[in-house]
Parts: sequence; structure tokens; C-alpha cells
Amino acid sequence: MGSRHPPPKSEPKAVAALLLGISSLACLGAVTGLPAIILGALARKDIDRSRGSLSGSGMAAGGIVTGFFGTGLGFVALLYIIGGTVDLAQQKKAHGHEATTTAQAQSFGALDVVDVGDDAPLRSQLGAIVRDAREKGRTVVLQTQASTNPRCAQVAAALTDHRMQHALANVTLVRVDVARHDTELRAMRVETKSAPWFYKLDASALPTDAISADELDTNVETMAPTLGRFVRR
Repeated sequence: MGSRHPPPKSEPKAVAALLLGISSLACLGAVTGLPAIILGALARKDIDRSRGSLSGSGMAAGGIVTGFFGTGLGFVALLYIIGGTVDLAQQKKAHGHEATTTAQAQSFGALDVVDVGDDAPLRSQLGAIVRDAREKGRTVVLQTQASTNPRCAQVAAALTDHRMQHALANVTLVRVDVARHDTELRAMRVETKSAPWFYKLDASALPTDAISADELDTNVETMAPTLGRFVRR
């Protein structure tokens, strides 16, 4: 009787390659996909050299194929995540830019007048205005106003006068509606029960000095120098 050859043993690397390849398809991607490809290739070489003493060529091939697919899927998922992160960052940047540009500005000679909007926090708008003004060497004055207050209307009309423009030269006047921003103004300790009030703002966009409309004459001839002295004192 002829001697019987023992049955071929499974190549360990082929088994490992298949398991790693399957796991790469599940969730691990290139983390297990690349090792699956490498082990699968090594296993096939060893199986070919064993002359039948090792088996598992199919498992090695399966590990290679699944490793390739898993690695590819992992890279696609990575690109998707990176793209989503970049898009989110751009949206946040755009939103932040939008939040600081809701104010509307106009100029009267060397006087800039800014009316803040109500679709962004007041402090964020004031902070952006103060930073921009300080870079240009300008003084920032916050003026409270109410749409139905005649004194506010008188001050607004006086801004077209060259005497007011001269007195408030190099000033950024930020007008804030007390009805729209009552809570935020009171948090800054700004008077909201009467208007207009004028507050000089520091580098942190906080009030440092104030003057009320009661101290201003309705005549622009005396209103202008009073405001000018307040701004520069």
C-alpha cells in the first residue's frame, strides 16, 4: 500500500487576510484593508511554494479583494468627512461675517454714522465696529434712539450741518434703537428709558462716559460744540 499524504493545512496568513478584509468592509477601511492585501499576497506565495501542503488560496484572494474594496471605501468616507468639515467651517465663517456686517453705515463728511441691525447680537456688532474704528484711529460713540422721540429726530437732522460734522470729525456714531435692544443695552448699563443718550465706547465696546440729551441744546449752534467737547474730554 502506498503512503497517504496528510491533508493540506490552511495557511494562517490567508485566514488572517480574509478576516482583515471583511473587517475593512465593515468599518475599519484602510486600517485593516492594507494589511489584508499584504497578508493575502504573502499567503498566496507561500501556498504556491508549498506544493500542496498548504491550502487557503481562495481565502487569500478573498482577503486581497475585500482589502482593496474596504480601503477604497475608507478613502471615500474620509474625503466625505473632510469635505463636510470644510463646508461647515465655511458656513460658520460666512455666518460670523454676516453677523458683523448687519449694521448699515453712512458718512457725513468726516463723521461716520452706523445703524446697527437686529439680526445679530448687539455686542458682536459693537465689537466689530469698535475694532474697525480703532484700526482707523476713530472714536466710537454709541447713541441710543427711539423712532418716535423728537429729540432723536433733531439730532439726526443736525448731522447734515457742517458744524456737527466738524465737531464730530473722526467719530463713528453708532445708533442703537432702545426698543429693539433694550435687554442688551441694560446689560451694558445703558439708559433705555429716555433717549437720546451718548456713550463713548472703549476697546471692549463698553461705555466709559455719557451725556444725555438734556445737556444738549436743540440749536445746532450750541449742540455741536457740546458734543464735540464730550467726545474729546
